[in-house]
Amino acid sequence: MYNLTPQVHVPDDMLRPLSEALGLGRFTAHVEAAELLLPRLVLHERVVDITLPANAVRVDGAAITLAVTPRRDPLLFVDVEIADDADGADAIAETLYATWQNRAATRVDGVPLTEWLDARLRAYGIPDGSAGRPPLEFGRNVHQSVFPGAALARGLLAEHVPGDAVGQDVVTIVLRGTLDSHTGATLGIRRPETLNNTGQTMVAHGRGVSVIVGYAPPVENAFGLAAAGILTAVAAVHRIRRQAFEALELDRAAAVETTDDARALVGQLSRRLNDLQLDLSFSVEAYADTILIPELLVESFHASLRDVSSLADALANTSRIVERVNAVLATRRVDLETASQQYAEDRDRVLAAVIAVGSLIALPPALLLAYFGVNSSDVDSRRSILDIQHYGVAYAIAWLPFLLLIAVGLVARRRISLRLSAPDAAAPARRTRRPRLRRSRRRGR
Repeated sequence: MYNLTPQVHVPDDMLRPLSEALGLGRFTAHVEAAELLLPRLVLHERVVDITLPANAVRVDGAAITLAVTPRRDPLLFVDVEIADDADGADAIAETLYATWQNRAATRVDGVPLTEWLDARLRAYGIPDGSAGRPPLEFGRNVHQSVFPGAALARGLLAEHVPGDAVGQDVVTIVLRGTLDSHTGATLGIRRPETLNNTGQTMVAHGRGVSVIVGYAPPVENAFGLAAAGILTAVAAVHRIRRQAFEALELDRAAAVETTDDARALVGQLSRRLNDLQLDLSFSVEAYADTILIPELLVESFHASLRDVSSLADALANTSRIVERVNAVLATRRVDLETASQQYAEDRDRVLAAVIAVGSLIALPPALLLAYFGVNSSDVDSRRSILDIQHYGVAYAIAWLPFLLLIAVGLVARRRISLRLSAPDAAAPARRTRRPRLRRSRRRGR
């Protein structure tokens, strides 16, 4: 199981329950009931021409399943069968290591697996990079489930003993051959007590590999679905932290000079915060417990895998990181509200001053009208009062101060700008008056 990037926006009417690709038996009802919260099927095909990376065993075909989570994170299932005559645990360990470290080298029909998936998505009518979505790539997170059969399964059950002891073959497989199994070290390989029955069943797993022996295929597929949920949650934690850091960088690098700039920045941060919170809810918290598939076997495996993946701690720390982004956004909102209020106050102050002064200088036009109305030698009865050439000085004295005041008011209003405090600006020192303490006077002294 691999997580892929980037997100694939598949229409809802093209998605199907994952139970159509995985035989889940009695777990089907749970999966279909929680369909909207679990990964849903995009494509499921059987391919014949598949080539695994170098040092991996040769396989004859594979079942490839692509699903997307509710947040449209792609999840890839590659199901291959290894021949019984393969060199036991060592061959499986080499195959696991190759498909883990060199997974990009996997080819289907002669092309890289991710390119083949892009082509299949185009065939299904889902737009690719040419329409704005970058091509699919392998993500950082992988979980590999091994279901041994025949002789290997009998050998693993034979060396299986109660307690914390782990057989050499189990160490080789779970650690992908990266540690000599003869040293006796297990590096935290988990064996859920509920799932291990001596001589009948065995489950052992680490962070990235699980070995499951003795269970029916529906139970194995349910275990795989539980592992896919943990894989999706861990991948989402990495993405959320990266996007939270990008949001903080956006806030730090933003040049905010006007209220429009501040509103645009607050809008961007709000959208990013909404995405972070939705990812945290539906890509991490939704898979942090076993309520989606309430079966004892699945719950035991899910709880053990969640514990070894440290998902609870990662969820708590990531939630605090998202809270920091929310705090930054709240600060920006306060700055915007303060600046908007200051802008409104400055604007109202200028307008009030203009109106007040305008009321005062309205007197000269009234005097001008009175001037034309009096019987004076300066007023020529043969000329119109609209004769600007003759009465230009009088008009200038009456109207120029008023027009000049209007112009000054408009310029002052346009120059009112947003004033935000710089992050490192020191708060102005406030003077505090110390009360003087006087000694009380007693009578008689």
